Amino acid sequence: MSYSSKLEESAWTSAHSWTFIAFAVGMLAEAYIYGLGSFAAAWFTTLPSLLGTLALVWSPLFLILGIAFAGPISDTLGRRLTFFFTMALYAVGAVGIFFFSAYAEVLFFLALLLFAAGGEMNTIMAANHEIMPRKYRSKTMFWEINFINVGGVVLGLVGFVAASEYGSLSFSKELVAAMFIPILVVLLFSRLKMPESVRWLEAKGKHAEAAAAVQKHFATVAASATPAAPAAQAAGVKHPSLAIKIFVVTAIAGANAVGFGLMTYSLGYYYYASQIATIILVANLVGFMAGAVVSIMAEKWSRKKVLTYSMVGTFIVTWGIYGLNLSTALFSNSLITFYVILIILNVFVGAGYLAEDTLKGEVWQTTRRGTLTALTRFIAIGAAIPAYYIGLGLSENNYILFNALIWTVGLIGVLVWQFKGIETGQGVSITVASGESPVVSPSSPAMASPGVRALNQADAN
Repeated sequence: MSYSSKLEESAWTSAHSWTFIAFAVGMLAEAYIYGLGSFAAAWFTTLPSLLGTLALVWSPLFLILGIAFAGPISDTLGRRLTFFFTMALYAVGAVGIFFFSAYAEVLFFLALLLFAAGGEMNTIMAANHEIMPRKYRSKTMFWEINFINVGGVVLGLVGFVAASEYGSLSFSKELVAAMFIPILVVLLFSRLKMPESVRWLEAKGKHAEAAAAVQKHFATVAASATPAAPAAQAAGVKHPSLAIKIFVVTAIAGANAVGFGLMTYSLGYYYYASQIATIILVANLVGFMAGAVVSIMAEKWSRKKVLTYSMVGTFIVTWGIYGLNLSTALFSNSLITFYVILIILNVFVGAGYLAEDTLKGEVWQTTRRGTLTALTRFIAIGAAIPAYYIGLGLSENNYILFNALIWTVGLIGVLVWQFKGIETGQGVSITVASGESPVVSPSSPAMASPGVRALNQADAN
């Protein structure tokens, strides 16, 4: 029995606690950095319109470059080592934003932060599934992703306080940069205490290093754990092909990346630029509260159902907005209406985002998890760049129609997974979710085990 199989059935340990802290704060930092693109344009009072637009697309551009870099690197050199590289870039970028004031300089250091954030989040999404015990895998991933909303709340509060209390754009820039100090302190301390992924080490044939990691972080657990029966897919369930996985994950992730950005960052910025800090704050607060409910039930609720219900709700709301806006200008004439729609939409988006981000990291084999997660995220987030520019040339009604069509693509992806995918939540082993566990027949002796019967029941639900 491999170490990773034993650790998957282990109880919660201090190593898991430090890993959770490291990942949750890492997600917070990613969201905090991503939102800086909208703030950066406001730090400079005289900017050509092209540079203002550049600040908006700067975030997805360098985020996906970091994703593309870190995915293969984390598969090759390890999850833990990749984190120390991204943290070093965080430190350099934060110092640069604090001390440099020219717009080109700020954009350069913001690019470093975004590059690191893209790699950071991608590696978290791979490593969490490999390190956390099976019965906590979904819940920890959901809560960590929900810290993206916390990062947005923190950024919104920082921008709001700086603008309202002091009214100084220079102070706003310095305060935003200074907030990285506590973030970096927590990240460094927690990641010195977190383990490398034992599952990744074993998959790469690094058995001596895997044994050393177990001895250092999980000695008592590894010696005393009693693993459940080998994980298996439910009888008669065929794991989806790689092509289906890539299409589904990319379609759902693309809808979330582009759709959320159009409503919160683009529409909010162009119609109510003076309200952008509050808009980001409200959107992320609502997303966090919706995500908190889903996170509490993460191990009980079906991943497929959460994805389906949230995407159907988002589809209905976005098309409803388009229909209503044909007869009245919802956004440009009423800030209150904008906030009401923002809140309703983000209830569905917030719940679906957690399930979607969890899915995109759990359905790949261990040796390619970082790379394939990066591939789908590169395509999905990269789609936001042309989407922003397309939106600039559209009328308000067509802009909202464009948004609704994007979410329709996401719905198609969810429906394909509903009929072609498998259940990856409700306590399912990562070996099942990834397709690394073989399909067993109803006559197999393993099917009699309580652990496998539970998996079958989970998939049936």
